[in-house]
Formats: sequence, C-alpha cells, structure tokens
Amino acid sequence: MKLLKTLTVSAALALTFGASANTDQENVRFVGETQYAGFCKAVVLDDVKVLRSNVARNVGRIGASQREVLRMVTAENGLTCNGTNLIKFSEERNADAVRDYLTSRI
Repeated sequence: MKLLKTLTVSAALALTFGASANTDQENVRFVGETQYAGFCKAVVLDDVKVLRSNVARNVGRIGASQREVLRMVTAENGLTCNGTNLIKFSEERNADAVRDYLTSRI
C-alpha cells in the first residue's frame, strides 16, 4: 500500500468566483506529488480526453492495465485532489463528464 500513499495529490484551489464556474481553472495550483496532477486537472477541466491520457501514461507505474490504474486512483485511499478522492472531487467540481466516465469504468 506504499504506492497508494505516493499517489496523494493536493490541488490547492485558489478560486476566484467569477461569472462562471469554468473560468476558475487558471487559478488552480497543484502541490504535493505533482506527477499525478494531471488526474486532478482532468477533473478541473471536466475533460475525459485528458483523464484517459493520464490513465494510459500511468500504465506500468500505477497498475498493469488502464482498468487497474482507474481502480487504484479512484479507490477511497488512493489519489486525492483537494483532500478528497477523485470521484468525490469530480462531484464537488460539477465535472459530470469525468465523473460519469470514472463511475462507469470501475
């Protein structure tokens, strides 16, 4: 389980509430294990293509297959963004496309 501890990414969100919830993506700062920040960025952008790219890039590093990578990063004690797991973070950010993709694949 040492691997799961190294997957923690905190997305320190310095949000400026403007006209739209999507305009705050420039104000996101990643701290911690930034090599996995792409997963959090995919949620912030609500971009499944970015998420799938990060999953593919981490095959062999996190898991043996894309499905295993998804299982590891969505686990309750797996990767976290802003202190919450990836699925809850996508719900908080109203990243419906990413949340739907994650929940349909695990």
